[in-house]
Amino acid sequence: MLQILRRKAQSPFIQVIVVIIALVFIFWGVGTNIGDSKQSAIVINGEEISFQQFQQAYDRAYQQLGNQFGGNVPKGLAESFGLKQQVINQIIQTALLRQGATAMGIEVSGDEIRSLIQSMPQFQEQGSFSLERYKAILATNKMAPTKFEQSMRFDQLSEVAVREIGGFATIATDYEIQDIYSQLNEKVAVKYARISSADYVDKVVIEETTLAAWFETVKEKYKTESQVKLKYLTFTFAEVGNKVTIDQPKIEEYYSNNLNTFKIPEQRHARHILLQAGEEDSSEIHQEKAAKAAKVLDLAKSGEDFIALAQQYSEGPSKNSGGDLGFFPAGQMVPAFDQAVFSMQPGAISDVVKTQFGYHIIKLEGIKPSTTQPLAEATEKIISTLRLKEAESMAFQVGNAAYEAIISAGSLSKYSASHPDVIVRESDFFTKSSAPADLKTDPQFLEKTLDLNKGELSSLIKGQSGYLIVFVEDKKEPETPELTTVRAALEKDFRKIKSQELAEAAAKDVLQSVKAGKPFDSAAQEKGLTVQESGLLGQNKTEGKSDFPPSLLQTAFLLSTASPLPDAPGRVGDDFYVYTFLTRETPKMPENSDEMKKYRDNLQRFKQQQLLAAWLRHLEIGAKITKHPSL
Repeated sequence: MLQILRRKAQSPFIQVIVVIIALVFIFWGVGTNIGDSKQSAIVINGEEISFQQFQQAYDRAYQQLGNQFGGNVPKGLAESFGLKQQVINQIIQTALLRQGATAMGIEVSGDEIRSLIQSMPQFQEQGSFSLERYKAILATNKMAPTKFEQSMRFDQLSEVAVREIGGFATIATDYEIQDIYSQLNEKVAVKYARISSADYVDKVVIEETTLAAWFETVKEKYKTESQVKLKYLTFTFAEVGNKVTIDQPKIEEYYSNNLNTFKIPEQRHARHILLQAGEEDSSEIHQEKAAKAAKVLDLAKSGEDFIALAQQYSEGPSKNSGGDLGFFPAGQMVPAFDQAVFSMQPGAISDVVKTQFGYHIIKLEGIKPSTTQPLAEATEKIISTLRLKEAESMAFQVGNAAYEAIISAGSLSKYSASHPDVIVRESDFFTKSSAPADLKTDPQFLEKTLDLNKGELSSLIKGQSGYLIVFVEDKKEPETPELTTVRAALEKDFRKIKSQELAEAAAKDVLQSVKAGKPFDSAAQEKGLTVQESGLLGQNKTEGKSDFPPSLLQTAFLLSTASPLPDAPGRVGDDFYVYTFLTRETPKMPENSDEMKKYRDNLQRFKQQQLLAAWLRHLEIGAKITKHPSL
């Protein structure tokens, strides 16, 4: 349960709308100016966005992307996500929001700005707003309070516009909520038969002329891989880093400058008793488990042994260990559980806490206060970090010096003869799949090496692990083999393709027979197929167990009594499926249930965002927008 709780900590509380488009707005922050650059990156209806402002927005978006991936993201990868265009779109949308709000007479009140500033942590001391600190920070940044507040009002205008425009969205009616609930929770049952292509492999007849003709159409697939034979020098960060000496003052300086990275957050040791009830369970089950949890809570608070109670009543995986969850920091459990644990004192027992897993009773066993890892324990990690940092620069310098020396000598062989201490690695012929380990583990090394021609010396190649210089001694280009050379593989592939065609033909025959009026069971049994019933299938899950493929559910939900058969057999891998409609179950949400409010809130947000997106599209159609050619 501990791992499940941790894994679910970042999950949405409820997902009742299949897709909700979230608009992300980037605000300029303190000190926004309009038209403060001679050359603008973007101009929206005369409002100029400077290159500095664009870069600030891009850097923030890049940092957010890095945080999502747990560290730095290469620029190339960031652009594969279209990050720059996303930032441009966000800048334009934010400007249009401000301009549209102004045109509609929407304003940001002084009270709102005052409240916002007072809530900013940089202007607080001991959790409360400090006017002296506020003035001191602005003075340090050479900014008057009036100018800062004006920039805050300008930046907040887009946020107020979102709120005000969203307020025009119509309310979510009970009818709409019931309709969405029914669609998302609808279930369908089908009768089906599976036709496996593996059952037809032995029925494939191979004739020499047919095989030869088929080979002519697919022979490119059987081409050999290109092969190269190399001499090469590597200058990896690991190799260079091992030669770097990091003295104690540098270690201490890094430690003091990055002290926050060595902080170990407070951890808490908890046990819990779980009465399981998921979001998919009925209200009756929830009432039953909540009542049982209340009774167990009374026993726990009356002084009975918590471990024994957990072993007797808990329904979670930690039951046998007395509900022990070990130590964990804040933020690793689901929010309601996490909030309860980190508001308790050691020895305390919580009230019943409800999460998406059910009903918990929690006991806090102990607290490990936040500490900072001592320098002695952090030293090894610091040395590795500093070595890598210095190695990145040194590897280039060493590699570049070697490359210039090779060019001056006239060849890698002459350079090697005059530098006997340098290790020149040699390979036999290899393909991409059989490359030497030091090349294969670095995709950029391997890719650029295989692009070289016979007798070609590479430039200094930069990879993920360092630098490389390669000389291609010989190269064998890909060749199309004779049929006799690849006959075994060819026959195997031919049988597989033809068996699939036979299985598909059989599936089409069954489907056609049923469409012509023959009972489904009879048509399937004539082909020697086993007929099964799926049971009720949800769009994302099944009631009980079913072997009916989830990938065919979308088509199955389109079937009905009036139109019980799909247009064509379904295919999943090498298997084909024929199926027919049996029944449909369309549930209704119980009135006044807890889910009703969740659905209403999500539907209301969806309507607000639809309205806001439509308003933005309208503004953008009529806007005059220019971008600098460099963007």
